[in-house]
Amino acid sequence: MQLKEVLDRTHIVSIPTKTNFRGVQFREIALIEGDTNWGEFSPFLEYDAKAAKNWLKSAIESAVTPFQSNGLDFIAVNATLPAVEIEQVAEVLSWFPGCNTVKIKVGTKEDLERIREVFRINAEAQIRLDANGLWSVSEAKMFLESLNKEFGSSLEYVEQPCQTLAENKKLKNELTFPLKIAIDENLRKVRKVRKVRKEGNLNEILEVADLLIIKVAPLGGISSCLQLIEKVDIPVVVSSALESSVGISAGVALAAQLSKKNQSPLPFGLGTVALLEGDVVSNPLLPVDGKIKVEKANVELDKLKRYSVSDSRKKWWHQRITDIYNLGSL
Repeated sequence: MQLKEVLDRTHIVSIPTKTNFRGVQFREIALIEGDTNWGEFSPFLEYDAKAAKNWLKSAIESAVTPFQSNGLDFIAVNATLPAVEIEQVAEVLSWFPGCNTVKIKVGTKEDLERIREVFRINAEAQIRLDANGLWSVSEAKMFLESLNKEFGSSLEYVEQPCQTLAENKKLKNELTFPLKIAIDENLRKVRKVRKVRKEGNLNEILEVADLLIIKVAPLGGISSCLQLIEKVDIPVVVSSALESSVGISAGVALAAQLSKKNQSPLPFGLGTVALLEGDVVSNPLLPVDGKIKVEKANVELDKLKRYSVSDSRKKWWHQRITDIYNLGSL
C-alpha cells in the first residue's frame, strides 16, 4: 500500500482499559482497512519512529493478507494479571473464564501477595511470571528461589526476568533449581537482534532462552515471525501487546499455523482483549472455557465512531504513520 492509501484507509480509536496496564488507561490504536481484512498499528505512544516501524509493517501486511484459520476453531490462552491491588485479583481472573494458566506481571510491589492470591482462588493454577526486565540478577534469584520453595512445579516459566541478555544468562546459571526462562524484549528490542535474525544466527539468544515470546506486531508481521520460528527448535508462545481484536486476530492466525504443526502445546498469551473496556468488532476475541476463537475480526463502523478520537489526535497519528513510512523498507 502506498502512503496516501494507508492514510485514507486509517481509522484512529481510543479504547479505555479496565486496569492501569503499564500506566496505560486508554489504548490509542490506528486501524488500517484492507479489501478483505484489517490491520492494527498500535505501538505505545512513547515509541519513536524506528521502534514503531515493525508495527506499521505488520499492520499493512495484515490489511492486505486474507485471514487464515488453517482449519482450527479454537486456541488455548492464558489469563493475564497486571500489577493490580490484591482485592482486584479475583475480578481480573474472572475476565478469563476457564484459563488455568495465569501470566502475572511482577517486578513491582506486592508481587508475592498477588501470586498467593491467585493460588488462593485457584489452587491448581500454573503461573508464568513476566518481569519485563525489572529485576536485577540478585533480586530475581532471591524471589524465584523463595517462590520455588513455596509453589514448586506450579511455576511454569519466568519471562524476561532481567533487562539484558547477559544478566538473564547469569541468572540461568545461578539458579539452584530448574526453571525455564522465556525471552521477550531481548528478542525484539536489542538493536543487534535485527541483524542476528537476518543472519539466522540465534545462538546468543538460544543459550539463554528455553522459550521465545513471539509478538506479531513488534516483530514485523506474521511472515517475519514464521521466518524466525523456522530457525529455532524451542517452544514459542505467541503473545499480544494489549491490542484490540484486530491486532489479536493476527496473533491468532500465527498461533493457528503453529498449533497445526504441533509446534507449541502451551497456551498462548492472546486473551488480553479481556483487559479492554470495549472493542471495535462484532466478535470480540475473548476467552471462553480457556480458549478464544480462530476467526477474522469483523470491524463495525459504528464502534469505530464510538471510540473515535479528536481531530488533533488523528493528525498526530497521521504524522506518525507518515514519518515511519518515509523511513522506507515497508
